[in-house]
Amino acid sequence: MNQVKPFPTSHQDLILDVAYDFYGRQLATCSADQHIKVFDLDANTTFWEPNDSWRAHDSVIVKVCFSHPEFGHLILSASYDRTIKVWEEHFEEPLNSGRRWTKVATLADSHGPLYDACFTPSHLGLRISSIGSEGILRIYESADPSDLSQWVLIDEISILKNPVANHLQSDFSLSWCPSKFSTEKFLVSALDQGYIYYRNETTNKFVQGLVLPEHKGLIRSVSWAPTMGRSYHLIATACKDGYVRIFKLTEKKDLDDVDKINFEITLLNALNDHIGEVWKVSWNLTGTILSSCGDDGLIRLYKANYANKFQCMSVISTDSNSNGGGNTNK
Repeated sequence: MNQVKPFPTSHQDLILDVAYDFYGRQLATCSADQHIKVFDLDANTTFWEPNDSWRAHDSVIVKVCFSHPEFGHLILSASYDRTIKVWEEHFEEPLNSGRRWTKVATLADSHGPLYDACFTPSHLGLRISSIGSEGILRIYESADPSDLSQWVLIDEISILKNPVANHLQSDFSLSWCPSKFSTEKFLVSALDQGYIYYRNETTNKFVQGLVLPEHKGLIRSVSWAPTMGRSYHLIATACKDGYVRIFKLTEKKDLDDVDKINFEITLLNALNDHIGEVWKVSWNLTGTILSSCGDDGLIRLYKANYANKFQCMSVISTDSNSNGGGNTNK
C-alpha cells in the first residue's frame, strides 16, 4: 500500500492549482491567498522541502505551469487580476529568500478574470496560451528566447460571442494536443461547451473542428492524452454534472478540401464514480491512465481494458481514517 504523505504548504487560503516540473523533482502551488510556493523533492527522504514563497498577484491565482526545460526554468501564473506573469528561477539566490524567483514578464491583454493558462507543447516553440471570462483564447510567443521580457500576441480566438457577466458561476479550461506529428490543435471548454480547434495550414488561422457532445453542466477541466503511437486521440473532460467523460477522436483530411480536417468523435465512457461534481482530469505521460478528482475528496485512476473501455483501477484517499490514507485497488 502506497502511503499518502501530506506536507504543510503554509498557504493561508485554498490551493487552486498544483504543478510538477518536467522531471517531477519540483512542485509549485498557487492559492487564493495570492501566493506561489515552490518545493524541491529531497531524494533521500522523499519529502518536499520549501524552495521559495512570494506574493505573485493582486487577486486569486488559479493556475501555475512549468515550461519545458529546453527554455530554461520558468513558471507562468494566471490570476483573476487579469494578468499572466512569467517567473524565472535564479539558482544563485538563497532558498526561501523571496528572491529565488524573479518576474521576467507580465501579459495584461485580458479585460476579465483569467481561468486557465499554459505553455504550449515544446515543439511549437516557447508560447503561452490563456483563456478567461471574456471567452477569448490568446496565444503569445517569445519574441527572443534570450530576452524573456518580450512576448508577442500572435493569435486571438473568440470562443464565446459575449463575455461572462458573473465569472464566479463560470469555468474555462484549455489543453493542447501534445502530438508533434499531426496538425496543431487544442481543446478548450467554455461554460458547458467543449470545442476542438485546429490550425488551417493555408490561412495559418485556427478554425473550429467540432463541439464535444453530451455535457449537461459546466465543464471544469479538459485533458488531451499523449498519443504514444495510437492512430487516434483520447480526450477527457470533468463536468459539474458528475461525469468523467472519455472520448475517442479520429481525424482525416477532406478529399475535396486539403486544408480541411474531418473529425469523428465517439464517447467511450461516461463515468460517475465520484457521485458528485468532478473538478479535474489529467492523463499520465503515456496516455494510458486517467486521474480524476471530485467532491468526494478522492482521486480515481482509470485504465482501459481489452475492449477499450475505461474502468476505475484504483482510488486514492487522503483521509487517514480511510484505508490508511493510502491506495485501494478495486
